[in-house]
Amino acid sequence: MKSFNTLNKYVFLVLGLLLICGCEAIQDVILTEPPSETDTTPLRVTMIYPSDCVGSAAYCDAFHIGVRGAEEELGIALTEVNGIENDPVATEMLLKDAALTSDIVLTAGYQMADVLARVAPEFPDVKFAIFDVVLDIPNVASVNYKSNEGSFLVGAIAGLKSESDKIGYIGGADVPLLHEFEAGYVAGIHAVNPDAEITVEYISKDATGFGQPEKAKELALAQYANGIDVIYVAAGGSGQGVLEAAQEQQKFIIWVDANGNHLAPGLVLTSMTKEIPASVYRIIRETVEGNFMAGVRYFGLADGGVSYAVDEHNQPLLSEDLIATVESLKAKIIAGEIVVPDTVSLPRE
Repeated sequence: MKSFNTLNKYVFLVLGLLLICGCEAIQDVILTEPPSETDTTPLRVTMIYPSDCVGSAAYCDAFHIGVRGAEEELGIALTEVNGIENDPVATEMLLKDAALTSDIVLTAGYQMADVLARVAPEFPDVKFAIFDVVLDIPNVASVNYKSNEGSFLVGAIAGLKSESDKIGYIGGADVPLLHEFEAGYVAGIHAVNPDAEITVEYISKDATGFGQPEKAKELALAQYANGIDVIYVAAGGSGQGVLEAAQEQQKFIIWVDANGNHLAPGLVLTSMTKEIPASVYRIIRETVEGNFMAGVRYFGLADGGVSYAVDEHNQPLLSEDLIATVESLKAKIIAGEIVVPDTVSLPRE
């Protein structure tokens, strides 16, 4: 996040020559050594997080990794800003301020959708990118992941691994974005274990549910006490509460968004991963190269946008037969033989 660019260097060089050599010498330098085409101001990038969530939620940390990688490798001028949770007026002001000083503004999460939809048209010369939101605006890149597909696979793992045939899901907010996770997960469970009993609970009706680890832990402990032996959590920072419950009860948990297998080896059954850092980097690189592409884009199993994580921390939990079954399901989804639902039927059974 350096603001001292090549142009500044030339300004100081010229001033120095003015003091030493006089104006005539300055003219010689300017004529014979102009800045090269590569000595341009770096792309100004602002990342606005949905809340003060970096360090406490796998979701926000994934974006942080992506923009920091772009800063290191692409030489962008990066600013990171925390959104103000449940305050759309203040968040709108943050977006407008960022638009005044940025070439591209990135944000994420369904709670940012309405605000960006108001702000982006006011700044047609500024590029915007939003993740996990379908937003069709001429200067906005809308990047989405087929979370239902990845959730289908971790649901299959839960269905194959559960000994009690009682399986849980805890979401942060009872909203359509999280329903995609739920729909895929339930479908994946039923594909391999049609008799499984599934308990679905949400921490809140709105985004506050992503920051309530205590309530999440309470829900998880109750599910485990009722015989559930695997819980899939899609709840941002609240996931830490479910993780604590899993550790206390020595029951399985499935992590989300990033690979969390290392958080509790032997208890994190797997993680439904979204390649957020790579897609964040891709959007910024395309913009640096002059190839920014507005419009709605989806990344799923076929292009590696979502997957499930297997590594040294959870591999002993997953038999070869189990992995073979999951890989077969994955191939069928990619081939179109299995169409994974992305909505839930309400009211739930």
